[in-house]
Amino acid sequence: MSHRAIITIPIISIMASCGQQPQIDPGNSTSDTIALPSELLTDEQPKPSTVKHAHNAQNFFAIEADGKVMVGNSADILKTTDIAGTDIALSPDGYSIAYTDTSGQHKQVHIYDIATQQDQQLSLGGYDYYARNFSPDGNFLAVNCQFDELTSTILIYDLRDSTMSGVANPEAQSLYNPTFSPDGELMVCHDMRKVFVYKFENGIAKHTKTISCDNLCIDNDLSINTDCRLQFTSTHDQIVYTCADYGTMRKNLRHLNIYDIRTGKIHKILSDSLSCKDFSISDDGNIYFLMENNRLTSVACLASIANPSPVAISQKKFRKATALKVAY
Repeated sequence: MSHRAIITIPIISIMASCGQQPQIDPGNSTSDTIALPSELLTDEQPKPSTVKHAHNAQNFFAIEADGKVMVGNSADILKTTDIAGTDIALSPDGYSIAYTDTSGQHKQVHIYDIATQQDQQLSLGGYDYYARNFSPDGNFLAVNCQFDELTSTILIYDLRDSTMSGVANPEAQSLYNPTFSPDGELMVCHDMRKVFVYKFENGIAKHTKTISCDNLCIDNDLSINTDCRLQFTSTHDQIVYTCADYGTMRKNLRHLNIYDIRTGKIHKILSDSLSCKDFSISDDGNIYFLMENNRLTSVACLASIANPSPVAISQKKFRKATALKVAY
């Protein structure tokens, strides 16, 4: 691929070598911090459903465990691919996997075609990158770009023409873990203190709302850290998220919760000694996640927005599993 990204620090412009200007307009972004749970997001009602990609039922699941990436039509029937990577993302149609290759000097994002076994490295630049999330239409990939230990931003990579745009960085030195809502209308990320909500349209992410992480972590021992993920539901009135628990002796213990923006209530899916390694929300409201069975193994589980009580959907125990993704 001949395209090359030029990145300026701090994030002022991000260009592709084809000469296009960056598709961001920080001057038009607004910050409306939600201080009280009772405030409503009246301007974020979902739009009518658009045509969805029909996912490949043979590759509905993608799980990374013990250094290997597997795909299959269930959490029990999985085949191992010939790639080893981290930070995996399964495309909405189930035909490809975005992942981070850690074998070189810099962590680079690759796209792996499951059927043809072809592997392609994205030309992003000389920094460390982490594959995070496909847009539900499959046209865009939100990627974390790590400039240094203290500075991280988000790029939107257009998979159709290999161009990139930057994400406006309101009030934050670093942004982490971008995720699209299941309907593709929103993109959300955080800086460990605040949650930033963006309207997403035609590859452009426009900042619209900011939510304090204090609303999500009501216990003093809970915190949003760089490993924590969050995602809006398709109705935009609830957030599914993980939060780190520092009140225990266990490392990387993460609760899995649902936060209702309108009422301020938190519904706990996994709490106390149970830990969520990763989760993914399908557009029908199902929450698929990896629950840590013990310090070495995890099992695949299912909950839903309507019924947060988790149910195991796999007989297998995945050793040192770190990621679970589903096609939309």
